[in-house]
Amino acid sequence: MSVKYEIKNDILIVKVNEQRATVEISGKFKENLLKKIDEGYNNIVVDLSASDFVDSSFLGALVAGLKKSTMKSGDLKIIGLQPPVRAMFELTRLYRIFDIFNNLDEAVDSFNN
Repeated sequence: MSVKYEIKNDILIVKVNEQRATVEISGKFKENLLKKIDEGYNNIVVDLSASDFVDSSFLGALVAGLKKSTMKSGDLKIIGLQPPVRAMFELTRLYRIFDIFNNLDEAVDSFNN
């Protein structure tokens, strides 16, 4: 699993460097994401710009991260949706629960508003 973590303005940036975000990586992704939240990173931006496919198990990992971060007064936001991934967010209606942005700066700035 290729995921890169960095901090920008006290916000955890999670860059998923996988073309296909599927069940093969979702368990480890979820485990690592929840661990980061436990470490105090409650505001998170997940960058999916490298992914052109996500399955339901990976979407479930994102939902688990959102739930845990909001329980700790944080938020999890999404950037970089490729058209097929955006279609999955629309099909599952997850665009209604996630804040989705076009780029990192917009997402980071939204935490200050």
